[in-house]
Amino acid sequence: MSRRHVLRRRMKTLGEIAGILDSMRTLAVIESHRLTRSVECQRQLEAALRSIAQELLSHHPALAPVEPPGTAWLVAGSERGFCGDFNTRLRTALEQRRSVGEPVIVVGSRIGAEFAALDVAVYRQLPGPLTADETAERLPALIDAVNQLLESRGPLRITALHHADDAETVLETRIVPPFGKASAPPGSPFPPLLYQTPDAVFRHLVEHYLFAVLHWLLDRSLLSEHQYRIRHLDGATRRIEDTLETLRSGNNRLRQEEITEELQVILLGAEALDSA
Repeated sequence: MSRRHVLRRRMKTLGEIAGILDSMRTLAVIESHRLTRSVECQRQLEAALRSIAQELLSHHPALAPVEPPGTAWLVAGSERGFCGDFNTRLRTALEQRRSVGEPVIVVGSRIGAEFAALDVAVYRQLPGPLTADETAERLPALIDAVNQLLESRGPLRITALHHADDAETVLETRIVPPFGKASAPPGSPFPPLLYQTPDAVFRHLVEHYLFAVLHWLLDRSLLSEHQYRIRHLDGATRRIEDTLETLRSGNNRLRQEEITEELQVILLGAEALDSA
């Protein structure tokens, strides 16, 4: 097999790989657009619930939860690969902020595999969503894990580690306790008119808030994961294009050498005929 034939086969293979990467990038872009809308909706819902809770707490400060002494962590990692150092940043942030013995809930199979090799007390490892449609399917298991952790370990401050929208910064978001003390005076001098006891209303608010903030958290993390994936695929595609350009130059050079050899054979044949 000639060297030029080997180069052409490699160029074909790299071209097919580039096509696959381009398809993966297109899917990631589509999911990013869908998740952007979902993240904004969940953010508005979370803000509305927080505002209602703050108004309730301003009139009923005794409902404010006591700050727990212990800490637990919720790490929102990736379910798939091709996302660069997405999980590595999360792992580094956890190692820097976590104290020994603090339990960790891990979301994402990829980052869970990394934690398995470390001395980390993983309380529960859960699969993460692959698409925006799967977020709601993953939420019940995550909420159950949070509730079971609180039941087994007592009151805890659960903090989530996740990526920001710019896909560069690892953020901390407090999940539990959901609301602190009222930070502003009541918006109205009169307490809200309730058809249930303030305690019952506050419990319902906490349930809805926990669902909303965890939904927002998974969507925001998945959006950042896709942003990482897009950049990672763009880098891989550029490297493939650079390699293809080098291979094309090598292929052209070999073709020129073949043409030169063919011309030499023709000229030698012509000289042999003339001498005969």
